[in-house]
Amino acid sequence: MIIDVFNHFYPRECLKALPRPLPRMVARITSTMPAMTDLGFRIRQMDKFGIDVQVLSLGVPTLDNLDVSVRSYPRIIKASNDGISRLAETSRGRFKAVATVSLVNVGEAVEELERSVKDLGLLGAQIPSNVRGKPLDSPEFEPFFARASQLGCGIWIHPVHMGKTYDWMNDEYNMNMMLGWGIDSALAMFRIFRGGVLERHPDLTIVTHHMGTLMPLMAARINRFVIGQGKNGKAPAPLTKSPFEYMRMFYVDTAEGAWNPALVLSHGFYGTDHVLFGTDLPWGDTPGIIENIRALSVPDEEKEMILGGNARRLFRIGDT
Repeated sequence: MIIDVFNHFYPRECLKALPRPLPRMVARITSTMPAMTDLGFRIRQMDKFGIDVQVLSLGVPTLDNLDVSVRSYPRIIKASNDGISRLAETSRGRFKAVATVSLVNVGEAVEELERSVKDLGLLGAQIPSNVRGKPLDSPEFEPFFARASQLGCGIWIHPVHMGKTYDWMNDEYNMNMMLGWGIDSALAMFRIFRGGVLERHPDLTIVTHHMGTLMPLMAARINRFVIGQGKNGKAPAPLTKSPFEYMRMFYVDTAEGAWNPALVLSHGFYGTDHVLFGTDLPWGDTPGIIENIRALSVPDEEKEMILGGNARRLFRIGDT
């Protein structure tokens, strides 16, 4: 069984709930990429590449990047989660799905996470790599991670714009999406482990996009520098594991796996158990990713773990 754990779709309930005219990003994506809205097209693509199950998440993981009123968040989020859940339920096993929540209001996010997992049967929730510039280890987000740990569900982290880091990143060369997103994913992962989120909740299952981005490349430097300095000049909080151990607690998808050196590096750092097949459909190179996974210098059973076995184990996909 091949299971794609990280790809994107807009259920019609989400599009109906969004304001009119549609936010520019959503309008562009839905008008140019049929896989984002057309289930028939998507299933034909899955069959073409031999993908048995896709785990769907919204194409824009946070409303904060859109020109949408905060007051409308609960309505849009509820409609989106209801829609993506209904789609999964009626798909005869071809689709599973994760919820969308907004950490702008943590109390509402916790309630929606619980509703989505317990009532809608979703596998967990997708959150952004920062919340309007706030890092994910901010104390106000602790109730969300605590509840996710208690529920035993997954957390998918999707990169978003880096806010006001560099003004020119927003408009020049598409640098925010091209490079900024990867940097922000790495920053989110670092803050989660160094800020103690994984120390407090070691059972969290966190799936990150784009093969962990900079983390496997910079792991030795992070390990060397992370212990000596704390936050805002304070003494560093103690950790009971080594930095390498925390970094390897994340699960990473293969969305950059069409570039073989990146796949080999990420797999070498995280190990077979923590790499999950994910394509970033409709953006990713699905056949290229599959080809490079098949070409890894590991036993065939490990390749099958990456392609689907790990997802089945973590999220009980395919269980009856």
